[in-house]
Amino acid sequence: MNNKKKLETYELLFKYFGPGESETTLADVAVALGCTSRHARTLLQQMSALEWLMWQPEPGRGKRSLLVCNQEPINACYQLMGDALEAGKHESVFKLAGFNDRHVSSELKKYLISSTQHNSQAIRIPFHREIKTLHPHYALDRTERHLILHVFQRLTEDDFGEIKPSLAHHWESDEEGMNWTFYLQSGVQYQDQTPMKVEDIVLSLLVLINNPYWRPLYEHIEKIEVLSPESIRISLSRPDWHLAALLGRSEASIMPSQYGRLIINPEAPVGSGSFMIDIASSRLFRLKRNNHYSGKNALIDCIELWIHPDWAKDKLCSEGSFFLDQPEQVYTAACNDVGYFYMMIKKPQLRERIVSKAIIDVLQEKRLILGEIYYPITFSYDDNNECRYYAQLLNQALANHQHVISTCVSFGEQQKETDISLGGIRIEGCSLTSLLAFFYTYSLWSQILSQPLYQKLLALLHQAQATQDKQQAEGVLRSILTWLSDDRILTMIRQESFKLTAPLKIQGIRVNNVGWCDFSKLWVKSH
Repeated sequence: MNNKKKLETYELLFKYFGPGESETTLADVAVALGCTSRHARTLLQQMSALEWLMWQPEPGRGKRSLLVCNQEPINACYQLMGDALEAGKHESVFKLAGFNDRHVSSELKKYLISSTQHNSQAIRIPFHREIKTLHPHYALDRTERHLILHVFQRLTEDDFGEIKPSLAHHWESDEEGMNWTFYLQSGVQYQDQTPMKVEDIVLSLLVLINNPYWRPLYEHIEKIEVLSPESIRISLSRPDWHLAALLGRSEASIMPSQYGRLIINPEAPVGSGSFMIDIASSRLFRLKRNNHYSGKNALIDCIELWIHPDWAKDKLCSEGSFFLDQPEQVYTAACNDVGYFYMMIKKPQLRERIVSKAIIDVLQEKRLILGEIYYPITFSYDDNNECRYYAQLLNQALANHQHVISTCVSFGEQQKETDISLGGIRIEGCSLTSLLAFFYTYSLWSQILSQPLYQKLLALLHQAQATQDKQQAEGVLRSILTWLSDDRILTMIRQESFKLTAPLKIQGIRVNNVGWCDFSKLWVKSH
């Protein structure tokens, strides 16, 4: 008999004789379980071996025996789930959670809450979808990019706006900001304990530069030279005083040479970051501490993302949580500068002041009907709950319109044919390089803007990179947002924020504008 069936049998028995002590006969047990007395005896022995119950039979036919139900059926289930988890049988955990037709996602969450309370070396997080590729050049979703920051290293890293050393311990540029030298740590190992070579760094960056999506952001990198095993020089075609910050972004992660050449790696990626991938299944994604990390080791042994699609309906992009204790024993940490939700108007007719104002009013729930539009309209929206909600508002406002086509797209997917796009600008780490990434990777500017305005956009982007003062450079980029808003091309619907809710015992949370927190700084308070 499999464990799920044993649980179902024990729960049936518990309904008749639990909790605690009962005096009964073997025949009564057989009736309750719907089997023969002989089989009932076997079942009692099996459940007794699991310590779910105690059975003290009295000799003689018809004599009453002592039956003690030691624990609630759900606790017996948790015991088996813990055993399965320890044995690496993660699929069994999901099956056990659904014993006797229970709702798997809710029971799984209850178990993980319970297990988190008694485990100081694992932090468990509910998640609503399977983790996609963690190849730094192809991962565009926020969570995947956050995980990449932990699995891989970069030349630099962003620490709440401050650019700090990582693989490079120092860097310098010439007086024009055109030639940059990075001095590298020695002795860095990947998680499989193979040494990182300077050639890995060069190849990772060269492959990045030639990636179709990221090329516009990095195309000013003209040449990368190896000066020594511990130093490289990066030469640019135009000044960029913020190159060090740019190379701290997720897509600029350094990979082993053989991995950098692949579009999709069939195996778990190997990096040199603070965590390594232990399990990457459709049900569970587990990070384990990398004890060979060249930086400061993570405080926690492992981070687990438990995955069930039923958790998607309540998941907002702006919210996340760890498995929680009782509601009064939790706290919330927040970051208010994670990005923006925007409306991009590509069709000139829709940029008329009255029309664009009416659309924004709908998206901000100030009006219900769009009567100003009498022509066919198409729009796309990013695949997240917030943009889906904006799309719903727009569709409802155009309910009496006969020619409306809406399309859901992945982040970074740009559709030429649509009249309106509803999407997001992500602020990941450095706000300056995040805005540069948005402007450079949006490939349709040359179609949306006239040629003179497109050249103006490029000139302002180059000016921002050539401006040494960070605040002034960011001011140039924000002036672009103001210009596009005044021309009713790009309008911010609202600012995006993010909050994490966690039990009081989980310490070290500081929400970053990637939309998570630094996993390596988390720890569990044991008392």
